[in-house]
Amino acid sequence: MTTEQPAHVKVTINDLYREQQETNKLLIQLATELKSLSDLPDRVSKLEIANATTAWVPKLMWAALTAGVSSIIATIWQAVAK
Repeated sequence: MTTEQPAHVKVTINDLYREQQETNKLLIQLATELKSLSDLPDRVSKLEIANATTAWVPKLMWAALTAGVSSIIATIWQAVAK
């Protein structure tokens, strides 16, 4: 029966310093992204308001198209009925 010795890992101060620098870099990137998201609710509400103000345009276009097609059909019907 043999007991296995765990493998030793050599960690230097330079390795720890390099990892700390990488962590700091990631934290700075994360902070930058979070700052750009801070005004997201304002941007979304402005977009919703802009969409709401132009929502009547498709409704008006469908109403105009329906009225035009109906009037063409009525004109043809009257011409055929005479």
